This record gives sequence, C-alpha cells and structure tokens, in this order.
Amino acid sequence: MYDLFLLDSLPRQQATMAPHTLNGQKLWLKRAAKRNSRWVYAPLKLLAVWLKLDALKPVPNIGGEESILIEANRIETLRKAGVAVPTILAKTPQALLLADAGTPEQPAVTLLEKIKSTNDAAQIDMILALSIEALNSVHRRDCYLSEAFARNILITDDKAVFIDFETDPGQVHAPVDCMVRDWYCFIFLLYGKLYKSPAQYERLTPALVEGLKNAKQDVRERFCETLPKLLHLRRIPFKFFGSDGRKLSVTLQSLAALNQRL
Repeated sequence: MYDLFLLDSLPRQQATMAPHTLNGQKLWLKRAAKRNSRWVYAPLKLLAVWLKLDALKPVPNIGGEESILIEANRIETLRKAGVAVPTILAKTPQALLLADAGTPEQPAVTLLEKIKSTNDAAQIDMILALSIEALNSVHRRDCYLSEAFARNILITDDKAVFIDFETDPGQVHAPVDCMVRDWYCFIFLLYGKLYKSPAQYERLTPALVEGLKNAKQDVRERFCETLPKLLHLRRIPFKFFGSDGRKLSVTLQSLAALNQRL
C-alpha cells in the first residue's frame, strides 16, 4: 500500500517535502533535492581552520539520490539504537515516505513553536529539559544527529522526535565532535530565535548549563574546550551586519555568559 502510494505521488509532488493523507493517516513524502554547491561551505571551512575548531567544519549536503540513501540509513541506525526518529513506510532511490510523528489528538510541533506557545516559566523549563535530555540520551547511545536545530526537533506529547538526516557528520568528524556539533546547532538557533522573546530567552541559559553538566563527560569537556575559541568571534562587529548579524552578536554574548557558568 505505502509503496504504491509513494510511486503514485512522487511524480506529482514538486516540493522537496510535503504532507499527504492516506486512509486518514498523515504522511510526509521527501524527495531528492538538488545538491548544494561546495562553494557554499567555503566560508565555514575557512572559519573552522582560522579558529582551529574541528567541530565547525561543514558537512556538505550531497543532495540527489545519495542524500536519500544517507537519510534512510541514518534513520534506521538511530532507530535501532533507540532514538526517536520518523518511521520509514516506503522508499525508492528518489524518495522516502515517512509516518507523521504526531497524532490527531497530539500533533507534533517543532521545538521552537512549542517554546513560543507559552510564557509560563515552568512550562518553558519542562520543554527545554525534555529536549535537552533527549539530546543527551542520543549521545549516551554513542549516536549523533545531523543538524540538531530546533526546527529538526519535534515535540509530541511527552517526547522529542528528531528529523532531517540528509547528511552524516561522521563522514567529516570524529564521533565526539559530531556530538559537540549537535550542541552548537541546538544552542545557536535557539539563542538566535528567542532573543526577542524575554520569557523564553531568560530560561534558556540555565537550562543549557544544567544540560551540559549532565552531558557525556567527553562531550562536555570538548565543548568547554572549544567554546573559548569560538568566543574570539566577538571581536567582529556582527551587530552592524543586518538581522542575521544581530542574531549572531546576541548569540555570542549569550555564549560568553554560558561559558562563565560552566
């Protein structure tokens, strides 16, 4: 049933990722996307060399059929390790058909949406603790994610589900650096997106401090080793470089405060 649905729907879908419904069940069809130019990753690669930070080395998105194969393999590997990831219902070299992470009664929403849905401090703390513990749990299983951004973490009822595995950081980084990279992805997006939301922003640093204290020892030590190097970027006046620059400036200030508490 799912295989036929995938083969029938794929030629008619233009978007890389789109929802579908089959017999009342919500599904997601993800098709192969175009490959990113390697030149896109050049600035980050140079930055990693300049700061001597291996964890910042970019992980190129190969695109095409290879990215679909990588994602399918990574989802199965993580699933077998006990990590909450989407269920693959059907696959071809060009696409994956995935089950929705939520239910009609408890729809799955991104971590960012969930945090912004409330101004209650206790509720925010609970959501952050849930997602951070889920991240630490991935690492305790000697696994890592691909891009641990808040948009790639779905919150459904009482658990976090991780999505989007088109890349394999293990092809570029040592395992501990893959895990440190997860932390930086997680932290950068949340600080950048929440700095204009005071109720959420003020809860973020305490939650991160607690989460990093509970992280795997080698991951915590490598993170604490790399963070001071990253803070050298504060010498660059990013706040004058538009909205993205302001987000980066605020994030670096927040990371400096985080560094003092670790």
